[in-house]
Amino acid sequence: MSEDKPFEDKSYPLDVLTRLLDTPQLLPHENPKEFHQLFNSFEVYGKAQTARDYMAVYQATVLTWDILRYYEMRIAVLSSHQRPALESLLRKTNAAAAMKGAEPMMRVEADQKATKWFADPASRPAMMKTFELAGYPPNAVQAEAFMRALPSLAQIDRLIVSAQKRLDVFLKDLEKTSKGSAEALRLAAERAVAAKASNQTPDAKK
Repeated sequence: MSEDKPFEDKSYPLDVLTRLLDTPQLLPHENPKEFHQLFNSFEVYGKAQTARDYMAVYQATVLTWDILRYYEMRIAVLSSHQRPALESLLRKTNAAAAMKGAEPMMRVEADQKATKWFADPASRPAMMKTFELAGYPPNAVQAEAFMRALPSLAQIDRLIVSAQKRLDVFLKDLEKTSKGSAEALRLAAERAVAAKASNQTPDAKK
């Protein structure tokens, strides 16, 4: 590789790509293997052949990963509200709810029952029956968790829209030089996002 004209070396872009794939910019909990799988799926759809093709595949992968990351955050946010939602319902349906000064005791009981709910599936039917008798629907925990998470979910949805726009701008720019690649990568992105979006409701029973 020439020091004064490094880009004259045709292998240079692929060397850069290799380094990028070896050290993807992921959050601590994110799996590099899943990132590489996404890249490989884009590579297949895009039928990458040249260094330019591979760099386009990488960029589309990064932009799509941002979208998938936000969808994953939606699930995490909803999941994080499951226990507070459950404890709230347990307090509301506690027989002592109308008693003055019973709040501290009800909080302790709700905490203990919530711990049992998540640790022992056999304990759930009785609690769900209590909710039902109090007039709550079968999915009361999920509904309560959703309402608590709604402000955060709205912010994440805005981030998803922004990330989708960045991907769309990139693909529209790619269309100018390689319409076929842009269309293939757009299809790959749509499928990846659709697969992630189809799994968005965490189960409070888990």
